[in-house]
Amino acid sequence: MKKYAAITITVVVAIVATLVGCVAPAFQPEPAQPPPTQKPVPELTATQPPPTEMSVAQATSTTSLPSATVMSMVERMNAGDLEGALAYWADDAVVYFYGLPPTGTEIYQGKEQIRSVFAENVSSHLQWEIDIRSIVGDEVSAQAKTWHDFTRQLGVAPLEATEAYLIHDGKIVTYGWTVTEESLARLKPALAEVMPPEPPPAPSSENPVTEMKVTISEDTCSYEGPMVLQAGEIQVTMDVKDQDKTLYALTFFNLDAGKDFADLMASTAGSGPPSWSDMLSMVELGPGMSKTYSLTVEEGPVYLVCWSQPPVLPVGALGPFEVKP
Repeated sequence: MKKYAAITITVVVAIVATLVGCVAPAFQPEPAQPPPTQKPVPELTATQPPPTEMSVAQATSTTSLPSATVMSMVERMNAGDLEGALAYWADDAVVYFYGLPPTGTEIYQGKEQIRSVFAENVSSHLQWEIDIRSIVGDEVSAQAKTWHDFTRQLGVAPLEATEAYLIHDGKIVTYGWTVTEESLARLKPALAEVMPPEPPPAPSSENPVTEMKVTISEDTCSYEGPMVLQAGEIQVTMDVKDQDKTLYALTFFNLDAGKDFADLMASTAGSGPPSWSDMLSMVELGPGMSKTYSLTVEEGPVYLVCWSQPPVLPVGALGPFEVKP
């Protein structure tokens, strides 16, 4: 599931959490709807111009540019200056990490949770190399490489990732880090050597449902109900409580055998849906809006990813949902 069209999808165990310094509890929102392999691209990112190359020197030459905030923050992190780095983050900032096994999604809300992540990174001798690729208004896109004690020990450093920043008044308010599919392909077998594989889930005893409500609130999404869907037509209510973004979306997917949430979320920084996914539906809404629509599911598992813009980022994932005939 790559950077899906209209929404142009720009999509733990403690030992894995250390890959990005994740020591604070992570939230796991629900997934949104994926763009189909051959469906029209949605409008979520239609207004975004293609990235333009920009060197770090260019990005930092003008202090008024949002990129100067990003580069200064990274410089402080590399120097081991935790408080200096945190000074560039808004108190209510949100950080999204995507593509790391086993869940593929980690979310940290507020400076105190972000502090715990960065503190672990500093103690693990993080080195962060960043290449600014585009600046559009308050949005900064970059490619990054990170070295961390755990990834060094695994022999997979550096991990490469796509980064998205939203800057307001010189402070980072939204940050998305998505590991590249290439780095994930190296990481998975390395982790398998030091972590026992998770047993496949047993079939659920819950009764399947034909209705579900997904709420987007506080920069993520949630769902309360059985993780089992009845094959056939499902009534989905998308309820957007947040009003600080211009557009929100839900995407639903089936994945080929052997693929999981980590693969799906790592692919969200690409330019289109991967060949191993089938997007079942995508629905977009504006801030504060609600809509009920029909979704047809024939087989499971089903994965849900939710999105917001700007910047275009998944803001949560939920599943997999079992499907019963």
